[in-house]
Amino acid sequence: MLLEEFENVPAVIEPTDRSLLSGGEICDTIILSFNGEIVERVKQFEDVYEGGYLTNLNGRFPWYIYEKDGTKVAVAIATIGAPMVVGLLEELKARGFKNFIVLGSCGVLDKSIQADKIILPSSALRDEGTSYHYAPASDEIAYDETLLLTIEEALKKSDIEHIRTKAWTTDAFYRETADKVKRRLAAGATVVDMEASAIMAWAQFRQAKVYQFFYTADYVDHHNHEWDARYEERKADAMTFFEIALVIARELD
Repeated sequence: MLLEEFENVPAVIEPTDRSLLSGGEICDTIILSFNGEIVERVKQFEDVYEGGYLTNLNGRFPWYIYEKDGTKVAVAIATIGAPMVVGLLEELKARGFKNFIVLGSCGVLDKSIQADKIILPSSALRDEGTSYHYAPASDEIAYDETLLLTIEEALKKSDIEHIRTKAWTTDAFYRETADKVKRRLAAGATVVDMEASAIMAWAQFRQAKVYQFFYTADYVDHHNHEWDARYEERKADAMTFFEIALVIARELD
């Protein structure tokens, strides 16, 4: 099968190719948010400035330098979808960033998990295509336990409750059928996203330090074949999750 052709060798095009690199100010840690509101609001903070940018046919993707209480980080949008975000991570690592804090919302498959809960995806079912180019074929993949423990230690110090669980990473959110949800639940996944398994595979392949967390949003109701957006339950300000990312960033200093 095509997805069983993983090769641990250099590719024809590598993100470190000199022709792909350009300038910009970097720091050790970059916070990547799938929620564009967070990046837009950070841009408005006093003394925040553009540090550099990546480009592709979709346009320009800048990162911004933000410093608070001695912690200096870059902040940028995380592009949605496994191929896009892994390509972004490849180029940012090639630029010199060392720590990647990735945050965004996820759906829940288990209704008992309330909205706005912090989720640490410790492993993921690989229902996307990108990860198979970074790791041998398998049904699931896991994060480095030491990285998870670093996140948990940071959250513990700040009394931030969280749930560690398996995610279902899928490329096709419009094809989350009721029977698939039941099978993913039976396999141990309680949340669903579009990037985690690919990010895990990339992190292992490139030996990169990635610290990812979700905050829960919608519920995929397989009992009633309905999608519950849970808008009324999702009351947390988006910047609450940015502050959690800063808690993790301080642990990395």
